[in-house]
Amino acid sequence: MRDVLLILTTSLDGFIADPDGGVDWLLAPSEDVPPDYLELMGTIDTLVMGRATYETSLALEGGLDIFAGKAVYVFSSRDDLTLTPGVTIVAERAEIFVERLKAQPGGAIWLFGGGQLATALSDAGLIDEYLIAVQPILLGDGIPLWRAPHRPVELRPTIARTWPDGIVELRYRRADRTLDRRHSPQT
Repeated sequence: MRDVLLILTTSLDGFIADPDGGVDWLLAPSEDVPPDYLELMGTIDTLVMGRATYETSLALEGGLDIFAGKAVYVFSSRDDLTLTPGVTIVAERAEIFVERLKAQPGGAIWLFGGGQLATALSDAGLIDEYLIAVQPILLGDGIPLWRAPHRPVELRPTIARTWPDGIVELRYRRADRTLDRRHSPQT
């Protein structure tokens, strides 16, 4: 069964975007990324995200270029979204679709965003690993990573480290899952 990896960046106070959905506060990608993080990214062949995250990504420089060659599924009930090659709009419930996707052959599935989707998939027990990169900033307000109410999920820490640019990487595995060494390198 394929793993679903929640890989998101938040502010120290837990926001994934400012109140208007903007992400201008994010640090530019570091050139000094730990090798095991790059190895983890190499296991991913599929991305899932919500509509707002997709639209925000399209507006950024390079758009979805970094996802080239990967299958991208966007959850939305709207049929007027701008489509790009490799992107499929999914109108069914994310929990049902992702459960089926996990059972198919392939690499890891990156839950790219956003908060509503992350909460739904976590509550359904479909996220295997949580990788949160905490940016060194307090936004004070914005779009939260987790939506309330949210089911409790027991996690086991696998990595906690600071990158040279000040980002703190926190990586956890669901406590009821067997640790898969391919996705959780030793520190």
